[in-house]
Amino acid sequence: MFNSSLSLDQAPPLKIPLRFFITSPIFGLLAGLFILGFVSSLQARSSLSVVVFTHLITLGFLAMTMLGAMFQMLPVTAGVTLKHQQIIAPMVHGLLTAGLLLFAYAFYNYQPTLMIVAMAMLLSAFLVFVVATISTLKNAKNITPTIKAFIGALASLLVALLLAGYLVLSHVNTGFSEYHQAVVYTHIIFSLLGWIAMLIIGVSYQVIPMFYVADAYPKLYTKYAIKVIFILLVGLGFSLIIDNPSLYLLFKVFVALVLADYAISTIGLLLNRKRKIIDTTTYYWYFAMLMLLASIGLSVANEWLHMAQLNTMVVVVFIYGFAMSVITGMMYKIVPFLVWFHLTNEGYMSMPTMHELIGKKLTTIQFILHVLTLLSLAIFAFDSSFQIATGVLMVLSNALLLANLIKGSKIYFTKRGLQKMSF
Repeated sequence: MFNSSLSLDQAPPLKIPLRFFITSPIFGLLAGLFILGFVSSLQARSSLSVVVFTHLITLGFLAMTMLGAMFQMLPVTAGVTLKHQQIIAPMVHGLLTAGLLLFAYAFYNYQPTLMIVAMAMLLSAFLVFVVATISTLKNAKNITPTIKAFIGALASLLVALLLAGYLVLSHVNTGFSEYHQAVVYTHIIFSLLGWIAMLIIGVSYQVIPMFYVADAYPKLYTKYAIKVIFILLVGLGFSLIIDNPSLYLLFKVFVALVLADYAISTIGLLLNRKRKIIDTTTYYWYFAMLMLLASIGLSVANEWLHMAQLNTMVVVVFIYGFAMSVITGMMYKIVPFLVWFHLTNEGYMSMPTMHELIGKKLTTIQFILHVLTLLSLAIFAFDSSFQIATGVLMVLSNALLLANLIKGSKIYFTKRGLQKMSF
């Protein structure tokens, strides 16, 4: 089950990744409440309420979970301990949490001074993590494809952060340059296709073979995909800045092909896995890959259709259908595994299996709510009358995810019903 390249002895304490995993559905829940109270329509993507809602999901749910996963996986995959992780992890978590809450308040109420403070906190959270990661990777024993994907994702994150800083200053100065819209789209490109997609691809290199007893991804893909994607994203950004639609479309088609290849390869690996046990996480993976293919197809098609609502739906399907589905499915695998792993290392026996720590019934119900939420969001992109349904479903889905993660991890902290082996 375990990849021989993993250094499990370097795994951080459970509380380090878990604080990020537990916090993420809280922000998902807040995003649902925000829709109920403040987002009357998704059609005006540049409206302040939509900007706040989007960042509650992308930073509060996605980035929060992704940072937790990297705190867990970097030492294990690189074979080195992240220095001062007991200090850095709470610092990053605290800055991200407080910074995002302040960001939401400042943007919705359009408070320029608070925008700068919030942006400074968010930038500090990510930069502290990036600096700590770079210093750790200098001593890495093994630069695996996953580590290379992490490096590509972090490089994309830095680009997205620099552009985000520029956009915030533009709001503060209330002066938008002629390149403002190009910068907005480039920020979105490096955030979604760079930081999010690259990190998911890198993590899947490890978790698909490890947790699903599947074959590894093709070596040609793991060797070149991240480099190719990053170069193509730079090309996309450049074509936007110089306002060359033909060049932009060319780069976009190539990015679409590389990501579609990843989605189809992942589906193929799961279909041909050696252990055919079906659980909710496999539903999430299949659904996520189908949604990635759907977002790719819709995005390319809209180059000819030119529908503003369809552009919004592409982002919705990518973020909620692809990224959130993968991350939720991974948390349902990673959290029980970490609980089992740490308890076993501490000598505790007679405990539930990883599958029993949460239970298939609860995770299946949450998966159904997740799919219904996405469907409602997609309709909401066209029809504002779905505001209440969308908000309620999102709240229910993330509340159940939060409850499931707490249920899956609480046995580690209570040790209830467990007996420690004596040697």
